[in-house]
Amino acid sequence: MNQNDVTTLYQGRWLRLSKRGTWEYAERTNPGGAAIILAITPEEKVIFIEQFRAPIQKQTIEFPAGLIGDEPDAAEEEASQAAARELEEETGWRAAVVDYVHGGPSSAGMSTEYQHFFRARKLTRVGPGGGLPGENITVHEIEFARAAAFLHERVQAGFAVDPKVYAGLYFLSYHADGKPLPDKWWLSDTPECAG
Repeated sequence: MNQNDVTTLYQGRWLRLSKRGTWEYAERTNPGGAAIILAITPEEKVIFIEQFRAPIQKQTIEFPAGLIGDEPDAAEEEASQAAARELEEETGWRAAVVDYVHGGPSSAGMSTEYQHFFRARKLTRVGPGGGLPGENITVHEIEFARAAAFLHERVQAGFAVDPKVYAGLYFLSYHADGKPLPDKWWLSDTPECAG
């Protein structure tokens, strides 16, 4: 078999299981991938979400996130639009500005999915959050200085903490090039606070 030949082993709504040569992997069927939203409230609290994840049978702590273009009427949705939509659906916070930070594969050896980090600025509370019906999302707003301790406490309590949360905490303080973000960037309109 040629290494460039792809065989579909299973086709689902959001995923396809494929084989290229001897390598089996999952493909995201939505080409936009996923958006991860990094947000700090005006009260200087980092927004995390908690939800049960069926594949691992555990409650997880994550940043708000979701698939890009997964709504039937939004197949051409921009990644930044998905980020803003998911933040509001899952947390009840609306961002006036959404900045792209960084993107890359979620698990390069297992999936074609790309994940894109966004920073949300100038938040306004518009609802309770909790996600769409059936998602059962719990919103946690944690003082930035306590974020690492909060995550450690959740691990000790048996939760799974998504490792991307730690990358996200870095991006809450630094640009992708390592330069520090300005103080209180989440309240700012200025371009230097962008990705």
